[in-house]
Amino acid sequence: MSYKNFISRLFFYLKPHIGKLVFTSLMMVLATALESLIPEITGRIVDDLFVGGRNKQTALLYAGTLLAIIALSSVFALTSTATSSWVSNKVIMDLRSSMFAKLLKLPKSYFDQHPTGKTLSKLTYDVEQIASATSTIWLNFVKSFVFVVILIGYLFYKSWELGLSLIVFLPLVFLAVKLSSMRMRNSSKKVQQSMGNMTHLLDENISGSTLVKIYNAQQQESTKFSNLINNIRQQRFKVDMTSALNMTFINVLIGLSLGTVVYFSATYLQMSAGEFLSYFTAMGMLVKPSKNLININKPLQIAMAAGESVFGLMDEKTEKNEGKKHLKNTKGAIQFKDVYFGYNDKNTVLNNINLDIKAGDNIAIVGSTGSGKTTIIQLLAKFYSPSSGSITIDGIDINQFELSSLRSQIAFVDQNIRLFNDSVKGNIALGQLDGMSDEKIENAAKVANAYNFVQSLSGQFNAEIGEDGVKLSGGQRQRLAIARAIAKDSPILILDEATSALDSATEKQVQDAINEMQKGRTTIIIAHRLSTVQKADKIVVLRQGQIIEQGSHQDLIDADGEYASLYKYQFN
Repeated sequence: MSYKNFISRLFFYLKPHIGKLVFTSLMMVLATALESLIPEITGRIVDDLFVGGRNKQTALLYAGTLLAIIALSSVFALTSTATSSWVSNKVIMDLRSSMFAKLLKLPKSYFDQHPTGKTLSKLTYDVEQIASATSTIWLNFVKSFVFVVILIGYLFYKSWELGLSLIVFLPLVFLAVKLSSMRMRNSSKKVQQSMGNMTHLLDENISGSTLVKIYNAQQQESTKFSNLINNIRQQRFKVDMTSALNMTFINVLIGLSLGTVVYFSATYLQMSAGEFLSYFTAMGMLVKPSKNLININKPLQIAMAAGESVFGLMDEKTEKNEGKKHLKNTKGAIQFKDVYFGYNDKNTVLNNINLDIKAGDNIAIVGSTGSGKTTIIQLLAKFYSPSSGSITIDGIDINQFELSSLRSQIAFVDQNIRLFNDSVKGNIALGQLDGMSDEKIENAAKVANAYNFVQSLSGQFNAEIGEDGVKLSGGQRQRLAIARAIAKDSPILILDEATSALDSATEKQVQDAINEMQKGRTTIIIAHRLSTVQKADKIVVLRQGQIIEQGSHQDLIDADGEYASLYKYQFN
């Protein structure tokens, strides 16, 4: 990412605050300008008070002038810092808000290809690095640049001969900065990547802490973590050393400059004590802002490396949502026609799927692991699009439907239950919390056989259930997920091993509730346990992405094919 591209992308978020940035810059310019008066006043104090005579009134005047300059400069600097901090934090907030909104619109394929930890690192670590460009870098640049310009002008004003000697060193400074920039940016990119890997590893070990313990994998995971943080240390050390070597070179140049001033001011120029002190003080004050200007290169390279990461996410393509039609009064008739699909060009997961599901039918999809059962459901919800073929609802291709409209017609209970760090009520009324009545929420819990255990919780429906429902048992979590699907009240219901975490007694109660819920709805059940699908209107058998059998339970038993073999294996 070039400087120009980085600034133009960042300016989009700075534009609403341009007035505050101008005000911040003005305050810093005033603070710097006042502070730049100190060398001249210091020289006059020496000549007027310590050489020319110790007059009390003159001493009081100079003391008051110094106090006023320092006080006003401090007030201006404080105002500038406060305003800059406000802008910086607002930019962080706006960037994170934009990134989160983008994440919600990204296709499922993005999350399949990008580890969670790396994505989290973009929203946490990388954004902070970019934000530094709006506050620390900008303020340091304004302050240091104004200081350097004023002080160099002052030095030329006091002695153009000595001023010219300073210019000789500028090309060398420029060369040092240019050589260090690329090295620092490359190392900064590697730090960004390693931070993402570290966040991902932390996420895996925190969420999978039970597995790590039960398999005694602590040492293995510790080694992986140690390697990662050692890599981060090495890359940061390279950045720091590049910056330090740069500054060492600059310090040598500064030493040469100061030595030149001391020699020529005392010999050829015959300066007075006050003039020399003014000049030398200005030279001394020039050192820090000069270093700051050079040191700005380090956080700027880090910010630009972070910018590639953050703006790369912002540039990701969102889910295709080209449909214009809205599903209304959906009957729920579904048809897959000549559907092929693969997650990549090399491997086809579904081959020539032809499936008719009548409105209100109860369809079961069975087959071995990896046969393509869940993929069919993901295509129906348009998490992915078929490589070829079509999928229709009520005779209309789902590509013609607006995404939120399509998905509003589908309720889903996954075998991998996902609950949110929210209340029971918030999880059941997910996406509809403001518009769903308490009565509907409670009725959904009753139908899902979740009402009694919710009543036993402290806070009941307002009880917080923790991250992914950690405060609940597996069966309780699954019943809440079923209650969520019931509360959505959609015409198409998808159940992916919806009762897998329930004991036999509870499973029967929930299965009865599901049977009641299925009335008037098109239901697709994905199951491994064939005991849950025997009453389905149609059972579809998949093998290696192809439909090899379909029919009622009895028809498939009589056919003595794949389904019959699976049935005999489970019940004999």
